[in-house]
Amino acid sequence: MSAADGQTMSYSGEQTLLVTRPTRLIALRWWSLMVLALIIAGALALRLPWLFSSMSNPTVGGLSTSTILAALFLFIALVAFLVAELKRKTTRYVITDNKIIREDGILNKNTVMIPYTQLERVDMKQTFGQRILRIGTIVVDTGDDTMDLDMISRPAQVQELLSSRLGRRGWSGQPPGGQQPPATR
Repeated sequence: MSAADGQTMSYSGEQTLLVTRPTRLIALRWWSLMVLALIIAGALALRLPWLFSSMSNPTVGGLSTSTILAALFLFIALVAFLVAELKRKTTRYVITDNKIIREDGILNKNTVMIPYTQLERVDMKQTFGQRILRIGTIVVDTGDDTMDLDMISRPAQVQELLSSRLGRRGWSGQPPGGQQPPATR
């Protein structure tokens, strides 16, 4: 979780403070499917269903049915693995000194940017299991919209980083023409 995490993009002279991706748990259901498919494939490859049954193992084209089914479940496990990793690898969160950016997608790229000037609240959500694993979701609220930074590691540090910039103006230079801003009471 650093500014040198893979690729860094420059956003019009801004300083990149943090670049991170979600943890692998963002695709937990796909990982679960992969493990289940591997267990079933292993059981079929060892012909376990036919050890406890009086049925014989039929063959199709010289291959036993258990071998064909094991190959099918191995293919399902491979697809689940690829989907899980693509979901994680194609989602990226960038925090610069002026805004928060969420990028995701492969073919259809989706980029959401929220400047700090629009931030109203930064919340952290963690289940008990997520607290043990030190992961969580940061919810950035602008009043009109919310953006979730899902399943990131060390969410408390990210929340502190964003909370310290809550409502901060991005530009702090001199007004145009060298004029002084009007005094406020």
